[in-house]
Amino acid sequence: MTPIIFGLILIQLLAVAWIDLKTHKISNRWAMLNVLLSVVLHLFFRSHYPLDWEVLLFPVGFIVIGFFLFLVNIMGAGDSKYLASLFLIVPVELHLGFFERLILSTMLVGAFLLSAKVIKNFAQLRAYFIGHYWSGIKGIIKSRFSYAPVILIAWIILGVNQWR
Repeated sequence: MTPIIFGLILIQLLAVAWIDLKTHKISNRWAMLNVLLSVVLHLFFRSHYPLDWEVLLFPVGFIVIGFFLFLVNIMGAGDSKYLASLFLIVPVELHLGFFERLILSTMLVGAFLLSAKVIKNFAQLRAYFIGHYWSGIKGIIKSRFSYAPVILIAWIILGVNQWR
């Protein structure tokens, strides 16, 4: 991966993460921008962006899986659309590595946020557990969080591993 491509994606992720933290939404404009960028990248950087079905494996997977995650209220629709479009501009040789770091960063951030909620609400959670009030427990620990910063963390981890 060239440092230019890494840097461009990093700048975009910084902007999207900031906006997502502020508004808790990712505009469809980012997905449209990524589709246009992917066309340009496929024209000018053919070694990193071959015209092959493999390029669409992760984007289509994120649309399909993201739809189901949206239906069960785990992931926002904007998150899954943005993630699918982002994989269109990530060089194909980095798809699997980026996906692995994305899973890792999701687990780490999710575990951190869950731990913080348990610590903050420990007495109430304990009372709900003793009283078998499961929906109360679910209400405390369930929450949505901005996902773009998690994507940014995964991209940074990938970059650190690339240039070590």
